Amino acid sequence: MIRKLALTVALSTLALPAAAQSTFERFEAAAVSMNRVTNDALLAEIPSLEGNLPAPEWDDGLRAAYTCMYDGYVADVGEDAMLAMVIAMESAVETVTNDQILQGGFAGETPEGLGEERAVEIVRQCRVTEAFIDRMVTSGAMEIMTQEQQ
Repeated sequence: MIRKLALTVALSTLALPAAAQSTFERFEAAAVSMNRVTNDALLAEIPSLEGNLPAPEWDDGLRAAYTCMYDGYVADVGEDAMLAMVIAMESAVETVTNDQILQGGFAGETPEGLGEERAVEIVRQCRVTEAFIDRMVTSGAMEIMTQEQQ
């Protein structure tokens, strides 16, 4: 009985409508999906990465970086612009190809009203790139990718 109830609760949370989630929760889910398809594209290109890519889910370092970035974006353009960006991310992750990912055409979205220079500044201040690189180094993926390029 308890097991059945736990399973029912777990499955029901998967089916929550987007409106029941905060914009930040949707942002995290979209980012995790993007990480997953990016990992898939990297594995298709470099099979030796199998077992050496970081999990698509956020760890503490990535969560801190993304929370900082999200807060910075919201401070500059507001929650509505962030929601529109998240919706675009959710749509893009459904149609992106491996080639687009590998050629840098899937770098993510910037909310409407936020200039590219300001977005780059926020990402830099929040150390988003460093958080990704740290994960790639820790997992061993960076070393493998470096060896593959030689």
